[in-house]
Amino acid sequence: MSGEEYGESVVLAHALAFRIGDITIEPRACLLRDGKGRQKAVEPRVMQVLVALARTKGAPVTRDELIASCWDGRFVSNDAVSRVISILRGIAKDFGHASFAIETLNKVGYRLIEQAPPEVPGVPVSNTSTRRSVIALAGAGGVAAIGGFWLAERPDRASPRSSAQAAQLLIVMPFTADATDGSLSAIARDATETMRDDLHRVPGLRVIGGLATVAVAGKGLSSKQIAAATGATLALTANLDRAAANLYAVLALTDLTSGQQLWSGRVSAVAARPGDLRRDAAGTVIEQLLLRLPASATRPAEPSLRGDPEAYRLCNEARMLCDEVRERLIDGDPKQAQRLADQAAEQTIRALALQGDYAPALVIQADLVRNGWSQAFGAMQLSTQQRVDRAHGLLRRALRSDPTNSAAMSSLADIYRRFGWRWDDAETLFQHALANNPSNAHAHWAYSHQLATLGRARDALAQTFTLRALDWTHLWRRITLPRMIYLLGLRDAALDSYYSELAKRPGNPFLLWEIYYLHAAEHSVDGLKRLIAALDKRWEGHTQPPAVGAIVDRSRAALGAMQGSPAALLAILDAERVALDAGALSKATLGGRARDDLGFVLAIEYACAGGYDAAIALLDQALAAKSVYWVAALPYGNAPFPDAMRADPRFQALWRRDPRLAEAVERRRQAAAAGQMAAAWPDGHVTLPRLPPKLRAQILQAVAASD
Repeated sequence: MSGEEYGESVVLAHALAFRIGDITIEPRACLLRDGKGRQKAVEPRVMQVLVALARTKGAPVTRDELIASCWDGRFVSNDAVSRVISILRGIAKDFGHASFAIETLNKVGYRLIEQAPPEVPGVPVSNTSTRRSVIALAGAGGVAAIGGFWLAERPDRASPRSSAQAAQLLIVMPFTADATDGSLSAIARDATETMRDDLHRVPGLRVIGGLATVAVAGKGLSSKQIAAATGATLALTANLDRAAANLYAVLALTDLTSGQQLWSGRVSAVAARPGDLRRDAAGTVIEQLLLRLPASATRPAEPSLRGDPEAYRLCNEARMLCDEVRERLIDGDPKQAQRLADQAAEQTIRALALQGDYAPALVIQADLVRNGWSQAFGAMQLSTQQRVDRAHGLLRRALRSDPTNSAAMSSLADIYRRFGWRWDDAETLFQHALANNPSNAHAHWAYSHQLATLGRARDALAQTFTLRALDWTHLWRRITLPRMIYLLGLRDAALDSYYSELAKRPGNPFLLWEIYYLHAAEHSVDGLKRLIAALDKRWEGHTQPPAVGAIVDRSRAALGAMQGSPAALLAILDAERVALDAGALSKATLGGRARDDLGFVLAIEYACAGGYDAAIALLDQALAAKSVYWVAALPYGNAPFPDAMRADPRFQALWRRDPRLAEAVERRRQAAAAGQMAAAWPDGHVTLPRLPPKLRAQILQAVAASD
């Protein structure tokens, strides 16, 4: 955080994780964690103030400076600042001794002071005021206190790192099995060593093996006794069993400092292929560890050998083919998209034949399976959940092959946010992916949509600007800009951006539908009239392409519905609803959009026509499939469903049914209150975020540059 001016705006999307004593602060996730495994989520405004105080390194910060950097300089009362300071003091108290305090300086402002932890015999204490890093041995056991983690030094391990590079220490206990089953016991011993080797490559983790595990295994020691003896903070245990023709492993990850089990899971494989069990177990554990290690532990990947050069070339081409698949789908050319997807799938098969479990090939296959793009994967007739499960398994294999693979992390994060609503886990993996490879365009793209879903439109825009600098080639990435600025309430600028893209690709069906959905969601008569007029003028004297004609007809029908004549639109929607319900499972993607998203947009159109029963039923169907497609129509969004529909108890119940969705709605409320997005509130009033002039100018410049 050095080099920042005190009054410079705190943009959480740009703030890196840092530590205060025993606490790791992750600004992007609005999360604080301590060395005991405790964590606390805070609202964005509170995190902004904490970052603003911390970056001055103990120097005072005035109220005016806090308001300038955390409230964009707009007028706020003293009570608003005092409330945030009070919350931070409460957080400091919750975390206890290895925490911080905020000192009020009369007529000056505030200062953050790092609290020294209580002295432990033989262990020196680090004091922030002197800015010294302390590494010392504690007693005869050879346990070093480094940066808040306890690391046991063993003869077969490298020397301790500096506090900035400190890693969590994990002990892999010998896997257990029925002692009377000799072959299973041998598999357990082999799986233990394989697991240790695989986990050595996880960023931010060090693994204990050899003599240390022998010293504590089978001794009946408690978690805290194992921690004291080895210095480990985490322990992995597993028990192997067999049933019929299958092998099973039940794995558990435990926080040794608290004795709390963090995770347990079950992995199975055919008994004749024990290697599959070892592979899948390692991939599953690596996934769980990445979710629990701070993103600050991941650093940009070192340049490394790319494995087999031909496998690398094949995957490079396959990735570019997948980008073109998306482009052809949104161009309305599904046959060409499938041909390209088939080529990409063939390239990955050839790459894996050259280098087994090659991570880049597995990541591409995961995307192909998830989206049902290639003919081979489409022919499997898989449900959405089956496609996601297969993709998830492939990504675990990729992480086992390369735990630092940024593409695998971001693809897995995208599955979490899109199909699991695992908001915090997705955030963690996105941050790992971007820490490992800040130039990962897909991670920036998908992360921006996660942030937008949770109402953090300003943070999402920051990701979009980064994406724009990295890869602005494809339309499906460029439309991220108008989407995000629309969520900020800059409607005219968003429409200018859409129409600028449409001028370049006048018959593009994806763009046409996107603009239509926008106007349908906001019930804009003028917007639909503008769209119809623009298309009529563009094709004046020429036959409109089918995609254009369909949008014009639909826009006229929606316009009639908004003006009191819904019959034409309802006839179109009823026919499409029947087709949607009868659609083949293999059609995972239709017209560039996920099939499960179509229920959401049909609900928007039914609402236009006053068909609230059908709209609620379709919205129910879409949410059950984890679709929150049109973010502006979600609760607190700036293009909400009609008042009469929102007042329906059935509509209100939709957002409370799943606690993960209810959490997203609450985060959206908090983000709206913090000025992160334009918001329509339940009482009918609308608020717009106060954007700094510099940011507003940057947005308008980006829109103009797309002309």
